[in-house]
Amino acid sequence: MIVPRNTSPVKGSTVLWIAAGFLLLVFGGLLIAELTPLLFPPQASAQAQQVDDLFKFMLAVGAAIFLLVQGVLVVAVVRFRARRGDRSDGAPMHGNTTLEVVWTLIPAVIVLVITIYSFQVWVNTTAARADEQTVRATGARFVWSFAYNDPVNNITINSKELHTYVGQPVRMEMSTDDSQHAFWIPAMRIKQDLLPGRTTEVRFTPTRAGSYPIVCAELCGSGHGQMRATIVVHPDEATYLSWFDDAVNTALNPPADPVERGRALLAAGVYPCSGCHVLDDLGWQGITGPSLNGVGDRAGRRVPGETAEEYLDRSIYFPGEYLVPGFGNLMPQFQPNDPNAPNYMPPDDHFAIVAYLCTLTASGESACDLDNLERIVSEYR
Repeated sequence: MIVPRNTSPVKGSTVLWIAAGFLLLVFGGLLIAELTPLLFPPQASAQAQQVDDLFKFMLAVGAAIFLLVQGVLVVAVVRFRARRGDRSDGAPMHGNTTLEVVWTLIPAVIVLVITIYSFQVWVNTTAARADEQTVRATGARFVWSFAYNDPVNNITINSKELHTYVGQPVRMEMSTDDSQHAFWIPAMRIKQDLLPGRTTEVRFTPTRAGSYPIVCAELCGSGHGQMRATIVVHPDEATYLSWFDDAVNTALNPPADPVERGRALLAAGVYPCSGCHVLDDLGWQGITGPSLNGVGDRAGRRVPGETAEEYLDRSIYFPGEYLVPGFGNLMPQFQPNDPNAPNYMPPDDHFAIVAYLCTLTASGESACDLDNLERIVSEYR
């Protein structure tokens, strides 16, 4: 049996109910869109405002559709439920061409609008700015490190923190020598993958002074959850330059004592050792590598007939030869020969780091013969 179409005019009360429902959907969508971002970190960049506005627009549309679907579902369940004692079949219904066209066109228009809006935001947030500050970020299991060029002295400044200041456009130039990582600063509303063999970039302009977390948003191994750093946004250029000038002075005037120089290299994050190892002296809390606490005492006893300096030397350049029980061969193999190749560690840095590790003993005295260490390292030069 074919049910005839209902050609009776739409009642005024029905129109009012439809209008009221539409207004309720709009209000509900806008309310959800405005309240949800209150759970977000503070907006700390110029890009954050644009990203949040786009998110709120999509959330308002999605929330309105959700309320519409759930509302229709509730009305259908209540109004068209089977009455007590009614065991008859429901009446067959024709499709409604007008309704099908409407619910096809509306999502298509919504998707088109979101596409255009999203593209505009992407163009605005990735466009190059005048006087950009370029910072090189390196992601390694499981630590971030940042490098700044000093054109005046032609040197590179390394830091475990990312430093900039309010109003300064920043261009991050990012790379990784191991697995894939994702550079994410929630307060800046930026995220960009780091891909092995490629250099990627992301831009932002800080608008709010303070310290904000940097995290890795790409599962990169067992220490992924600890791969965190901090961005320090200074209130003005003068404050930033005060930090930068101190860092330049430290780089130009390294400690004469190789032990102190090695400690400074590791503390600055020049090498990604803190991502895996525990070392109380520097506040390291890695979980995927053996503890370095007391390594000077243990080094001389690891391999019979091998001195502490020999063991530590080869443990850095040839880590696969010296696996501590319970740990796999995950450490990057540093090399002294090619500055343009991954994991380059100059012999002078190598000497200083080994000299520092030699002092990690119960007594605080070096377990190594530095003259012999110098002879060993000279072979790499």
